[in-house]
Amino acid sequence: MQRVEVTGSSIKRTEAETAGSVQVLNRDDIEKTGQMTALGILTSTASIDTNLSSATSSSGSFATGASGVSMRGLGKVSTLILVNGRRIAQYGLADGAQENFTNLDAIASDAIERIEILKEGASARYGSDAIAGVVNIILRKDYQGAKIRTGYQESQHFHDNRSRNVSAIVGFGDIDTNGFNTYISGEFYKRDGYSQADIAKYYPSWHRLTPGRSTYDAPSAYSPTGNYYRSATNIVRAPGCPADSIDPTDGLCKFDITPYTGLTTDNKRHAIASNTHFRIGKNIDANFEITTAGATSDYIVAPSALQPTTSSSIWYNVRENKMVGPFFYPKLPVGHPSNPYPVATEFRTRLMDTGDGFNFNRTESDQHRVMLTLRGDIGDWEWNAAGGWMKSSATKATRNASATGYTNAIVNGTYKFGQQNDYAVLDSMFPIRTTEGEADVKFFDASISGTVAQLPAGPLQVAFGTDIRRNAYWMKSSENVLRGELIGVFGLQVDDAIDQYALFAEANVPLVKRLSLDAAVRADKSSNADVHFSPKLGLKWNATDSLLLRATASGGFRAPNVVETGNGLGRSSVATGVNDPRRCPIATQLNNLIQNAAGATTVDKTQGNTFRNAECSANLPSFVSSNPDLEPETSRSLTAGVVWEPIKNWTTALDYYFIERRNEIGTRSTTDILRGEANLPAGQLIRVDSSIADNEFLALVRKYAPGNTVNYGGVGQLGMVYNPYVNSGRTRVSGLDFDVMGRFKFSGMDWRLKVDGNYILKYQDFSVTDNQYGPDLMGTWDMGNRMTVKARLYVKQGDFDHGVTWNYASGYSNNSISSPTYCATQRVATEYLADCARVDHNTTTDYNLTYSGIPHVRLNLYVYNVFNEARPIAWRDGWSATSPQFRTFGVAAQYTF
Repeated sequence: MQRVEVTGSSIKRTEAETAGSVQVLNRDDIEKTGQMTALGILTSTASIDTNLSSATSSSGSFATGASGVSMRGLGKVSTLILVNGRRIAQYGLADGAQENFTNLDAIASDAIERIEILKEGASARYGSDAIAGVVNIILRKDYQGAKIRTGYQESQHFHDNRSRNVSAIVGFGDIDTNGFNTYISGEFYKRDGYSQADIAKYYPSWHRLTPGRSTYDAPSAYSPTGNYYRSATNIVRAPGCPADSIDPTDGLCKFDITPYTGLTTDNKRHAIASNTHFRIGKNIDANFEITTAGATSDYIVAPSALQPTTSSSIWYNVRENKMVGPFFYPKLPVGHPSNPYPVATEFRTRLMDTGDGFNFNRTESDQHRVMLTLRGDIGDWEWNAAGGWMKSSATKATRNASATGYTNAIVNGTYKFGQQNDYAVLDSMFPIRTTEGEADVKFFDASISGTVAQLPAGPLQVAFGTDIRRNAYWMKSSENVLRGELIGVFGLQVDDAIDQYALFAEANVPLVKRLSLDAAVRADKSSNADVHFSPKLGLKWNATDSLLLRATASGGFRAPNVVETGNGLGRSSVATGVNDPRRCPIATQLNNLIQNAAGATTVDKTQGNTFRNAECSANLPSFVSSNPDLEPETSRSLTAGVVWEPIKNWTTALDYYFIERRNEIGTRSTTDILRGEANLPAGQLIRVDSSIADNEFLALVRKYAPGNTVNYGGVGQLGMVYNPYVNSGRTRVSGLDFDVMGRFKFSGMDWRLKVDGNYILKYQDFSVTDNQYGPDLMGTWDMGNRMTVKARLYVKQGDFDHGVTWNYASGYSNNSISSPTYCATQRVATEYLADCARVDHNTTTDYNLTYSGIPHVRLNLYVYNVFNEARPIAWRDGWSATSPQFRTFGVAAQYTF
């Protein structure tokens, strides 16, 4: 067998010799997926999940414009991504203002030669972050000639859900004849964003019946001419409303906001890669690699509206280290030209002159790497060294209301309703805010491997190496955020560098015939942490010619990053979708009195949903400071498996894995904090007086249920939580990876079968409140489906190559740790309890066809979700308009010169 370098080891060996499971996607496998992005290619496997997508991430996310993946449910910071065996610079914006991760959007999909997925912890070889596994994306090394490829995808009947790309590569030179080969490749990709109005007709009827969504598409009472909100039961239309905008049921002026409600991003990006492969003298093989990429992501943003004056906002002034608020948006004062009443009055209106491009939300990023790799021989030893520089930067910019500017313009009458105001006035009310980040990494690594002895059972191979890096990172919010000038915005500033040094050693020891031992250890030292040792042992036993048994045991770690330990002012952030266990059940009960009342108007139902969602799916501000005393996260992992080849060309494998991650760096989960609220130190969780909003809600309820006595019992709304970085969390996960591969000939055709699956046995989080591991989260709303299967059948005859893929994801319960009796707590009607109780399994079928009968031409057809299967009813999440499950068609064409 040809010897190749396999991810997870510095010692060259055949793929079949590894003690751990490695899944390989070659170029043919990649093209058969039809995916246009590295994210799409990776998530076409059963063991990798999307953790962040630039297409669908929230516009409020810290790391918009980037994509990342997770293995074993342990998150993107525990899944190491390599390109050509080395790291690339982390994305410029840390996700959640904490997680430094690899942005897959910076990798051109058509430049990928193959992908190797190591399904075990590999810190003993690669150091930090390789807790759950390693993905090594290997780009083309040599290329001669020229090729251009283009692709297009679009959902059936939904033109706006589309993407396209074009790529080209040109290369020349023969390494054996000319002593060099060089190529350059470029790829350009575009995905269209769309609004809620664009996809409105595809929302299923059940979505409206789920809690808090009965009025998801109702016209907004914040219309261009507006309505006066005097109380929850007394709202009056302002003069000037067009007749077709008057709601006949309540007489209010309404505005359809759905065309301005952006759901996905308009994403444009490019990536260029060049590699020059050459020889230095007779024994040194060199590669000089340059990669660069850039992207722009834009959201559809609505014109601003005057905000409700009954609810408060709290945020943080990082510069002065103090909480800001509670802040209430202003009412129109007595005597204001737009206030006809003798008391201060809330005016609910839409500021249309803030549309048409004034409001925006854009993220721009770029990434570069320059690397020189050298390989050679010294006697019987092989050495490998690489050095280079890489950089990643990103800027997120949008507008936000200024506490002072907004208040002054409204109260003083500087802003004129119903007309186009000067840019200076609008800019004072809604200044631009930015978040910028940059990672700058310089690195050098080297290893040497060879045979040191001939044992009775075979050669004893060893490898030694070093890895040196300097990671500099800064991320900063604009000054108006840091000073707490903008309403409800959370900022941060961090600027520091970490030096990292490592030594590692490996050995492959043949113990007896057919039984070998892999051993490795790595010592990592960084300027912000003590030395950490990561060991690994692996056993491989070829019990028979057709049966392989294997097992590994290893230790892993993740070093604290600059955001978590570095110099800076800390960060403020927000937890989204927070369920307040003390107020949500009461809010749900009150809201049901409105939703189920005969004659309840749309505006009243909308208000009821708003009040309810503020308690059951709210935003909770928090402030987090860096901690220089943090220790690394650590892990221990075990794998054990069997590979069986019962007959020629057919193999099956089954591998068990167990990972326990300890000393996790982070803040305590919001759910855990709220469950243990009674035992928190004074001041850690702040509740605010919400009696004004509560009384509005209760007044609305009494409009339809005059005898109601249910109330909040004096418990105020969640205001803010102080939640510093600590080493406290633990997670453990276990499961099974399985695959089947085979090929045969039948009826003059070549048949190939590939089955790739993952079954998670148990996933548990550690509860600080209970001081023990909690229940298994798999199969619940917290973690979702337990089993994923991808089964592919390929049939080739002549110039036609057909492929069918069966995708399966098991169902799960809607209950969770925070809501263990979700359907009952939400008081779901009896007739919908069956739909609410469980999300059913999801099964789809894809088809692909490759035709190569035209010289130099390769044509592809893709049909995803051939039978147009609807996504199962998800009563808790509602229907996903950002990731709709439509039948989608794709085509691609390739011409080789």
